[in-house]
Amino acid sequence: MDENYDAFDDYVMTFNLDEHMIAYKYMHSYRVVHQAEEICRSINLDTEERDLASLIALLHDIARFKQWTEYQTYKDALSFDHGDMGAKILFEDGLIKKFNAKEEDYDLIKKAIINHNKFEINKEFNDREKLHCKIIRDADKIDIIYAFSTWKLLRAEEDDENITEEVKDDFFRHESVLKAHVKNKNDVIALMFSMVFDLNYEYSENRILEEKYLEKFYEGLKHKEIFKPYLDEAIKYLKGKKKNVRK
Repeated sequence: MDENYDAFDDYVMTFNLDEHMIAYKYMHSYRVVHQAEEICRSINLDTEERDLASLIALLHDIARFKQWTEYQTYKDALSFDHGDMGAKILFEDGLIKKFNAKEEDYDLIKKAIINHNKFEINKEFNDREKLHCKIIRDADKIDIIYAFSTWKLLRAEEDDENITEEVKDDFFRHESVLKAHVKNKNDVIALMFSMVFDLNYEYSENRILEEKYLEKFYEGLKHKEIFKPYLDEAIKYLKGKKKNVRK
């Protein structure tokens, strides 16, 4: 993987790392690699599959650097879909050739990057494609929740609005909140808590519980009375999943 890290660093160094949000995405990428590797170990994947998962994790947000530089935002709705753009940068513009990856894996890598930020994984994918999509989606969510629990730079913004009814319905059905239902800043926070409903691996659930990422995120909020039911339900859900024996 060392040559892939070098190629990634070479690409990122073409952007302004003195910009906090560029530096954040650079560090996020490497933390997601670590989480992907831990997930792979937890499910006993072989070295070849683990290396592929690590490369996908390294490249999953490759479009974020262009996104922030050109639009000063990480909101896809105000710029471009960063999963789709990542695939374009890698496979249409040819950046993937800078990385050590088998050409027969290009299609899988492309699918995993396009699907890492979508509402759900394409149901038509084969088992191996779904495996790598699940790994990157979990690894990404673990670090997003971690980052909001610790980085003041990423503190969630609140407002005086009530949480939208559709958002409440999504959440208490234990479903990821649909972005189309999000109408205000408090809805965004509820969406953050709902990320736990789309985790695929026991490692991911345990990591969030054991490190108390949700509790730390909650402690940084001002209107705790609004969000306490969401914190409690998310933790209850994770603890309930932990009791289940997985086959």
